[in-house]
Amino acid sequence: MKIIINKTRRAAFTLIEMIGVLAVIAILAALLIPKIFEAINNARVNNACITLGTVKTALADHYAKFGGLASSNGVALTVPSASFDRALLAEAFIDKPFAVKISSAASNTVALATGIANGATPTGTDAAYDLDGVGGNDAGPTTAVVAEAIIYGVSASDAFELSKRLDGDQLTEADASTPDLRGRVKYANPGANTEVHVYLTHR
Repeated sequence: MKIIINKTRRAAFTLIEMIGVLAVIAILAALLIPKIFEAINNARVNNACITLGTVKTALADHYAKFGGLASSNGVALTVPSASFDRALLAEAFIDKPFAVKISSAASNTVALATGIANGATPTGTDAAYDLDGVGGNDAGPTTAVVAEAIIYGVSASDAFELSKRLDGDQLTEADASTPDLRGRVKYANPGANTEVHVYLTHR
């Protein structure tokens, strides 16, 4: 009597095939990971632009309703006034306090500042803004109230990208290490914790 044993050979990857697959995965990861981080960073800067646009619209609505910037629910405010986003929140023109993802700080704010003389030189902390890039202050006169967003703890590269998005190449400096005092976005000391001021409106 002849016994037939059915020997089936199990299919499996060889060591060389496994190494080839891992090499392909490593190459794809090396190509895709920088793009993923770039997309995440772009989303953070886009979030800041959208949030700033929302606050600017809220300021226009506030001005239309109350006939001026320096008030909260129609009650006059003393200028300068920090945390004006809280007044906009109480008036239901925005639905949460001002915050952006490019900031490492929790104390970002929308502030009202007193205007300064036209033609004054903008700095990183005053209410002067060289909006057209030809020099001098375009957010005066001294009787004006300037609304600006102040964002703390921004990296120099994020401040640079925000300036490029809002001001374009003409009003943005050539690199992230140079102070930018032209346009709507300005910062005097670019670094790991840059204080960025963004012009919203003045009346």
